[in-house]
Amino acid sequence: MNPEEAGGGPGATLPDLLAPGIEVLFVGINPSIYSARAGHYYARPGNMFWRCLHEGGLTPVRLRPEEDRRVLEWRIGITDCVKRPTVSAAEVTREEFQKGVEALLAKIARCRPLVVCFNGLVGYRGAFDPRAALGRQPGQLEGAVVFVVPSTSGANAAYSRQERIEWFARLRALRDELR
Repeated sequence: MNPEEAGGGPGATLPDLLAPGIEVLFVGINPSIYSARAGHYYARPGNMFWRCLHEGGLTPVRLRPEEDRRVLEWRIGITDCVKRPTVSAAEVTREEFQKGVEALLAKIARCRPLVVCFNGLVGYRGAFDPRAALGRQPGQLEGAVVFVVPSTSGANAAYSRQERIEWFARLRALRDELR
């Protein structure tokens, strides 16, 4: 990553949070410009990712965006389908999703998580299956079970906070079952 990317300049993106032995790899659609400038995943105050992660039982504490690297302590990783930051995920093109598939599969193959969890249907549909629904998906990616939770973005009005937490709890139960 060049200095501009690491420092939050115009071409900034977020570095992957990956390590061998992670159990759950979260895959976002792409970084928001807000998060890329902040230098941390899910940094926008209205995003419910950190709350869902904790209240769904995947972390024993509720992390703040600036503590995002700590997810590795609980064998959780974070990456994106597309690394280009945008104001809205709607700006990501089908071609960008398709170009990102090879790199994403390589990351999954290196880390070997039990579960790859897409944060929102848009990313999984754009990269793999345009007709997918929430929950466990048929098939696997590089040996990992695939699960999709509702987007934690504040812009996602289709699901309540409690419904999103329940999906994260289902993810935790699946992870525990696969251990």
